[in-house]
Amino acid sequence: MLAACTVGPTYKAPDIGLPATFSASDAASGDMSQWWKAFKDPELDDLIDRAQSGNLDVQQAVARIAQARAQEQATRADGGPSLSVSAQESESKLSKNSLPSALANLGGGGGGGGGGAGIGLAGEHFKTYQTGFDASWEIDLFGGQRRANEAAAARTDAALWSQRDAAVILCAEVAKNYQQYRTLQRRIKITDETLAASREQLDVVKVRAINGLVTTLDERRQQADIGQIAAEREDLIAQADTRVHALGTLLGLPPTALEVELSKPSVHAAKYINVPLGLPSELLQRRPDIRAAERKLAASSADIGVATADLYPKFSLTGALQLASRSLSTLVESDSISANGAGNISLPLLGRDASHANVRLREAQNQEALLAYQASVLTALKDVEDALTRLGADRRRIDRLRTTERAAKDAADTTGVRYRHGLIGYIEVLDSNRTHLTAREALAGAEGDAAQDLIAFYKALGGGWGETNADKGVARGKGK
Repeated sequence: MLAACTVGPTYKAPDIGLPATFSASDAASGDMSQWWKAFKDPELDDLIDRAQSGNLDVQQAVARIAQARAQEQATRADGGPSLSVSAQESESKLSKNSLPSALANLGGGGGGGGGGAGIGLAGEHFKTYQTGFDASWEIDLFGGQRRANEAAAARTDAALWSQRDAAVILCAEVAKNYQQYRTLQRRIKITDETLAASREQLDVVKVRAINGLVTTLDERRQQADIGQIAAEREDLIAQADTRVHALGTLLGLPPTALEVELSKPSVHAAKYINVPLGLPSELLQRRPDIRAAERKLAASSADIGVATADLYPKFSLTGALQLASRSLSTLVESDSISANGAGNISLPLLGRDASHANVRLREAQNQEALLAYQASVLTALKDVEDALTRLGADRRRIDRLRTTERAAKDAADTTGVRYRHGLIGYIEVLDSNRTHLTAREALAGAEGDAAQDLIAFYKALGGGWGETNADKGVARGKGK
């Protein structure tokens, strides 16, 4: 009967129209709670494990869960009966120049009895002992408290899903910065190898210039090219340092804490990985940001019921049971008992415009939450489709760059031989070597971009959080 009286809308998750498949729908769904392990890089696994326990943003999200759960408990407690116990000892001395206290009260005079003194004679001095219970309960006839409990539970769920979303973002950020750093290390290695080869070539040019086979112009050109490559190397080192600093911060450490640990290049190169794509509808269960938005929508729907209940009468019961006596020895006797009880009903007659306005406010907030939920779903679909597009382009780009790099290497080798035999000028050698360096760096960069896009794909699919048996109820939106 009480459930039938509950005012406000009964929440039901909105039906969002989703496409039947993604643009690449040939992959099956699977467990992505630790998707980074597919890279088979123990160092990356270790960094993410440490970040999950040390990251300050995740710790803040955990603290917000504790706040939401405490608020939920407080809200549920507000709807139950209240019971308090009290005890009092009072001492009174009546004026000798006044009427007895009871007579003075009847006549409106100023006779001086203390609280609970009863009838006393002029000049009398006595003590009074009291103890008892007071109880009250507001009957939740129209469901305002039940809606408040629903809203509090939904906000607890939303806080939990927001923490999981923070975990998804964290794992992706650690993996992204780690892969960027390793890519920069590979580019630095390519630059070092190019510098070494260029310095060897400079020695050849110097010998040829001493023997009069070429002018010193070739030597100066080679020196200028070496200087330019060395300058580019400094920029790569600076970029790599910023990635190390970002990783340190993500782990909750000082920015430079990982410099020595990560200085040795990794032997684990990024590889193509078949991702567990699944169906678009699975995003509604897999993406924590969508789940958080849906729980916030549920909370705002319950808030409408809380506001609507203020338009209806409120019923409450109060009661008190006390023992009062002038002597401790007679305090627990039946003659010392005093009791009262009351039932109250209240309905505001003035100020109802404010209550109606509050209902309209909650309805507008609910509409905003619905739009935010719909936007989060559309954003998730866009993230997945964008990542799919980039991954397809990455594969084609890498295949072509590998062909380009092999051709550039052959050309560089050929021009070097032709120059040593005096068949071409040195400018052709410089151009050929620069082309080969550019091709190698482009290939390394493309492979790094593919790893970044793969990480973005996993993030778009909502991978990176794990559900334990302890919190599956909350994950399904049932609350605690």
